[in-house]
Amino acid sequence: MNLIKRIYENYNQFQDPQCHAFNGYHPDYHPNWKDEVESQLQLIQENSPISLPEDYCELFRAFGGGGIEDKRPNWVIPTMTFWKWEDMEDFNETFNFFDDCPNALPFGDDIGDRIYLIICDSTEHGIYMTGKSMFWDKTFRRKIADSFTQLFTDAEVQRKFRNYYSFGADEGGDGR
Repeated sequence: MNLIKRIYENYNQFQDPQCHAFNGYHPDYHPNWKDEVESQLQLIQENSPISLPEDYCELFRAFGGGGIEDKRPNWVIPTMTFWKWEDMEDFNETFNFFDDCPNALPFGDDIGDRIYLIICDSTEHGIYMTGKSMFWDKTFRRKIADSFTQLFTDAEVQRKFRNYYSFGADEGGDGR
Protein backbone atom coordinates (compact mmCIF):
# COMPACT_ATOMS: atom_id res chain seq x y z
CA MET A 1 0.00 0.00 0.00
CA ASN A 2 1.37 3.41 -0.83
CA LEU A 3 2.48 5.60 2.05
CA ILE A 4 0.20 8.55 1.34
CA LYS A 5 -2.86 6.31 1.20
CA ARG A 6 -1.81 4.78 4.53
CA ILE A 7 -1.41 8.23 6.09
CA TYR A 8 -4.89 9.24 4.99
CA GLU A 9 -6.23 6.02 6.51
CA ASN A 10 -4.33 6.60 9.78
CA TYR A 11 -5.79 10.08 10.02
CA ASN A 12 -9.32 9.02 9.03
CA GLN A 13 -9.09 10.96 5.75
CA PHE A 14 -8.48 14.14 7.80
CA GLN A 15 -12.22 14.41 8.51
CA ASP A 16 -11.85 15.61 12.11
CA PRO A 17 -11.51 19.43 12.31
CA GLN A 18 -8.69 19.02 14.86
CA CYS A 19 -6.63 17.02 12.39
CA HIS A 20 -5.64 18.28 8.99
CA ALA A 21 -3.06 18.02 6.26
CA PHE A 22 -1.92 20.94 4.16
CA ASN A 23 0.53 21.44 1.36
CA GLY A 24 2.37 24.64 0.46
CA TYR A 25 -0.38 25.82 -1.83
CA HIS A 26 -1.98 29.16 -0.92
CA PRO A 27 -3.90 31.13 -3.54
CA ASP A 28 -2.30 34.44 -2.49
CA TYR A 29 1.19 33.45 -1.33
CA HIS A 30 1.96 30.41 -3.49
CA PRO A 31 -0.57 30.31 -6.33
CA ASN A 32 1.66 28.05 -8.48
CA TRP A 33 2.82 25.78 -5.66
CA LYS A 34 1.31 22.60 -7.09
CA ASP A 35 3.37 23.19 -10.25
CA GLU A 36 6.52 23.96 -8.24
CA VAL A 37 6.59 20.88 -6.01
CA GLU A 38 8.81 18.82 -8.32
CA SER A 39 11.24 21.70 -8.84
CA GLN A 40 11.42 22.22 -5.06
CA LEU A 41 12.07 18.54 -4.52
CA GLN A 42 14.79 18.65 -7.17
CA LEU A 43 16.41 21.63 -5.37
CA ILE A 44 16.40 19.68 -2.13
CA GLN A 45 17.88 16.61 -3.84
CA GLU A 46 20.62 18.67 -5.51
CA ASN A 47 21.58 20.53 -2.33
CA SER A 48 21.06 17.87 0.33
CA PRO A 49 24.25 16.51 1.89
CA ILE A 50 22.61 13.06 2.04
CA SER A 51 20.67 10.93 -0.41
CA LEU A 52 16.97 11.41 0.10
CA PRO A 53 14.95 8.33 0.93
CA GLU A 54 12.16 7.53 -1.51
CA ASP A 55 9.50 7.72 1.22
CA TYR A 56 10.62 11.30 1.98
CA CYS A 57 10.18 12.18 -1.70
CA GLU A 58 6.69 10.65 -1.64
CA LEU A 59 5.78 12.70 1.45
CA PHE A 60 7.22 15.89 0.01
CA ARG A 61 5.16 15.49 -3.16
CA ALA A 62 2.02 15.24 -1.02
CA PHE A 63 2.74 17.67 1.84
CA GLY A 64 5.83 19.71 0.82
CA GLY A 65 5.73 23.29 2.01
CA GLY A 66 3.00 22.21 4.44
CA GLY A 67 2.48 19.38 6.86
CA ILE A 68 0.24 17.28 9.04
CA GLU A 69 -1.26 18.58 12.27
CA ASP A 70 -3.14 16.36 14.72
CA LYS A 71 -4.60 17.91 17.88
CA ARG A 72 -7.07 15.12 18.68
CA PRO A 73 -6.79 13.47 22.12
CA ASN A 74 -5.85 10.15 20.49
CA TRP A 75 -3.46 11.71 17.97
CA VAL A 76 -1.41 9.61 15.59
CA ILE A 77 1.75 11.74 15.69
CA PRO A 78 2.58 15.34 16.63
CA THR A 79 2.58 18.16 14.10
CA MET A 80 5.13 17.63 11.36
CA THR A 81 5.86 20.11 8.58
CA PHE A 82 7.87 19.49 5.42
CA TRP A 83 10.05 22.47 4.49
CA LYS A 84 10.78 23.63 0.99
CA TRP A 85 14.43 24.32 0.09
CA GLU A 86 14.18 28.02 0.96
CA ASP A 87 13.17 27.11 4.54
CA MET A 88 16.13 24.74 4.83
CA GLU A 89 18.48 27.45 3.52
CA ASP A 90 17.07 29.99 5.99
CA PHE A 91 17.57 27.57 8.87
CA ASN A 92 21.13 26.88 7.73
CA GLU A 93 21.95 30.60 7.41
CA THR A 94 20.60 31.25 10.91
CA PHE A 95 22.28 28.33 12.67
CA ASN A 96 25.08 27.08 10.33
CA PHE A 97 23.32 23.75 10.34
CA PHE A 98 25.23 22.08 7.50
CA ASP A 99 28.59 22.96 9.09
CA ASP A 100 27.58 21.33 12.38
CA CYS A 101 25.66 18.41 10.84
CA PRO A 102 27.28 17.56 7.50
CA ASN A 103 25.41 14.23 7.21
CA ALA A 104 21.93 15.50 7.96
CA LEU A 105 19.04 17.37 6.39
CA PRO A 106 16.61 19.48 8.42
CA PHE A 107 13.33 18.68 6.70
CA GLY A 108 10.72 20.34 8.90
CA ASP A 109 9.52 21.38 12.31
CA ASP A 110 6.58 21.23 14.68
CA ILE A 111 5.65 24.88 14.01
CA GLY A 112 7.46 25.60 17.25
CA ASP A 113 10.88 25.03 18.77
CA ARG A 114 11.52 21.48 17.54
CA ILE A 115 13.01 20.47 14.20
CA TYR A 116 13.00 17.16 12.40
CA LEU A 117 16.11 15.79 10.71
CA ILE A 118 17.08 12.96 8.43
CA ILE A 119 20.54 11.76 9.50
CA CYS A 120 22.70 9.30 7.63
CA ASP A 121 26.20 8.74 9.01
CA SER A 122 28.20 5.99 10.70
CA THR A 123 26.66 6.49 14.16
CA GLU A 124 23.17 7.79 13.43
CA HIS A 125 20.70 6.79 10.76
CA GLY A 126 17.01 7.65 10.55
CA ILE A 127 14.51 10.33 11.47
CA TYR A 128 15.30 12.45 14.54
CA MET A 129 13.80 15.36 16.43
CA THR A 130 15.61 17.94 18.55
CA GLY A 131 15.37 21.52 19.74
CA LYS A 132 16.13 24.16 17.12
CA SER A 133 18.88 25.61 19.26
CA MET A 134 20.41 22.24 20.30
CA PHE A 135 20.47 20.27 17.04
CA TRP A 136 24.27 20.04 17.06
CA ASP A 137 24.36 18.19 20.42
CA LYS A 138 23.66 14.47 19.94
CA THR A 139 22.50 14.09 23.56
CA PHE A 140 19.44 16.22 22.78
CA ARG A 141 18.44 14.30 19.66
CA ARG A 142 15.71 11.68 19.86
CA LYS A 143 15.46 9.07 17.16
CA ILE A 144 11.82 8.74 16.22
CA ALA A 145 11.98 6.20 13.38
CA ASP A 146 14.24 4.37 10.97
CA SER A 147 12.19 5.65 8.04
CA PHE A 148 9.13 7.73 7.20
CA THR A 149 7.30 4.56 6.27
CA GLN A 150 7.96 3.16 9.75
CA LEU A 151 6.91 6.43 11.36
CA PHE A 152 3.55 6.49 9.64
CA THR A 153 2.77 2.76 9.73
CA ASP A 154 4.10 1.42 13.06
CA ALA A 155 1.86 2.12 16.09
CA GLU A 156 4.68 1.47 18.59
CA VAL A 157 6.96 3.98 16.83
CA GLN A 158 4.12 6.54 16.88
CA ARG A 159 3.54 5.95 20.61
CA LYS A 160 7.24 6.50 21.37
CA PHE A 161 7.29 9.62 19.19
CA ARG A 162 4.33 11.09 21.12
CA ASN A 163 6.08 10.35 24.41
CA TYR A 164 9.37 11.90 23.29
CA TYR A 165 7.44 14.88 21.96
CA SER A 166 5.25 15.35 25.04
CA PHE A 167 7.52 14.20 27.87
CA GLY A 168 11.06 14.19 26.46
CA ALA A 169 11.42 10.48 27.20
CA ASP A 170 9.67 7.16 26.84
CA GLU A 171 9.42 5.14 30.03
CA GLY A 172 7.41 2.42 28.33
CA GLY A 173 4.02 3.87 29.20
CA ASP A 174 1.74 6.08 27.21
CA GLY A 175 1.90 8.99 29.65
CA ARG A 176 -1.77 9.76 29.13
